[in-house]
Amino acid sequence: MSKLHLITYGCQMNEYDSERVAGLLKREDYELTDRPEEADLILLNTCSIREKAEDKVFSQLGVLRHLKRRRPALVIGVMGCMAQLQKGRIQERAPYVDLVFGSPAIARVAELVERARRGRGPVLETGEGALVKITARPDGGQRLKAFVTVMEGCEKFCTFCVVPTTRGRERSHPPETIVEEIRGLAAAGCREVTLLGQTVNAYGRDLSPPTDLAALLERVNDVDGIERIRFTTSNPYNLTPRLIRAIRDVPKVCEYLHLPLQSGSDRVLARMNRGYTRARYLELIAELRETVPELALSTDLIVGFPGETEEDFGRTVEVVEQVGYDNVFAFRYSRRPGTPAAEMPDQVPDEIKADRNHRVLEAAVRVAAERSRQLEGRTLPVLVDGLSRKSAGEVAGRTRCNRVVNFDAGGRDLLGRVVPVRIVRALPHSLRGEPVDPSADRVSTDEAVPVFQA
Repeated sequence: MSKLHLITYGCQMNEYDSERVAGLLKREDYELTDRPEEADLILLNTCSIREKAEDKVFSQLGVLRHLKRRRPALVIGVMGCMAQLQKGRIQERAPYVDLVFGSPAIARVAELVERARRGRGPVLETGEGALVKITARPDGGQRLKAFVTVMEGCEKFCTFCVVPTTRGRERSHPPETIVEEIRGLAAAGCREVTLLGQTVNAYGRDLSPPTDLAALLERVNDVDGIERIRFTTSNPYNLTPRLIRAIRDVPKVCEYLHLPLQSGSDRVLARMNRGYTRARYLELIAELRETVPELALSTDLIVGFPGETEEDFGRTVEVVEQVGYDNVFAFRYSRRPGTPAAEMPDQVPDEIKADRNHRVLEAAVRVAAERSRQLEGRTLPVLVDGLSRKSAGEVAGRTRCNRVVNFDAGGRDLLGRVVPVRIVRALPHSLRGEPVDPSADRVSTDEAVPVFQA
């Protein structure tokens, strides 16, 4: 068999796409290897959301150039969002790259690889393509968690973002196709699914007849074997009362929501073309807290957006402290080619971006630590998904609110089980716990644990 080495950068959807590519190429007798030096085909699945992500790709390509010199038959390919955005410029800068293709061409990966392998290149495929549901997956052990793409694309056109260019317009997969894929995952031992979309809460508007994410959550809830459902990423503009109620009422949907803020300043939000104000965002937070009191929240922030003043930045820190996020992902603004923000005046100097990023993360860590301390002494259902990375003999899992918990399993095999765990200590990036009952491995569902559902 031929050997495939896959390197994935970026978001969960890229991880999902990489699995699909590995599954499709498995049908062509490619097997995965984690050793690039023994691969016949190396694919880099790329991200273009920030310049730093692209720099990492070109750095990796520089390393792979030496492999290509030693083994001219090696096929090197670049796929994904960076490929879709940069197109032929990748091969101009790295002429030893044999294959460049965007996300719309993933379903044709076997054909494209064969063209490159036969020397019919360099191959470049970055045109538009129909939305295709690919369920092929590579061989591997039991997968307790899985990503499932339910829609692709975005039509919000935020002034800093390349996603409408790299992923195209919003297109939803039919609910029947999604549920069928999840049934297959459950049959293979999957316990938790995360539904993916660039604007996942806009799901279904383009279908005929139209539907919505709340209806899809209800259908996935009925799949036997699935214990937990998550979804990401949501846009505040599309967050509806119906979806908020679904988080509360659909039993398997976890009490966790990632809701990007980006900025706490109305002036900056308008320049970003986000489609909501600070006040509207806080109204949504209030509705979420009232409807789902134990909801855990995370967010994305951009600091140093063009024209952002110290006062604007201060407004963002205020929202972080007011909302009380469980987790914050803060990024320095990065100019992306072809976006309106890249040409805006008043670009913020890098040193100011770095300082603001540090300061907002300090506030975020402080707020999250207080949220974590509130969990001490509570008993939470934890889905055990592996071994602890820090302590031999311990296992790790996640609460419904997406907190990592490490605890001593007493030598028992709890993998894939939901067990009640008392939180004894909140640490900076995880929780320490102890199983409540030595017979906890008999517990098999979240619903069977009559405890605080955090």
